[in-house]
Amino acid sequence: MTSQFRRDRGAPTVALHIFVAPDVKAKLDTYAHAKGAPQWAVLEAAIRAGVPGPDGWPQGWELPAPDSTQPELNIEEDKTESA
Repeated sequence: MTSQFRRDRGAPTVALHIFVAPDVKAKLDTYAHAKGAPQWAVLEAAIRAGVPGPDGWPQGWELPAPDSTQPELNIEEDKTESA
């Protein structure tokens, strides 16, 4: 049996390893099951469906609020010279 969810042979891909909230994973599983699709196909379809607004963020998408209890990282550039 051939899958209907395929990329062109030799199409470039990159690995993506992420952790998501349990409710997001449940939705991903539900969407994938509804079409018999692999999770990568659902994720690619969702990302491609977004229409960027003036700020570059997809219209209608909500970004979780930043965690105000986390201190901001202050990473300074290493100014040492290598010999």
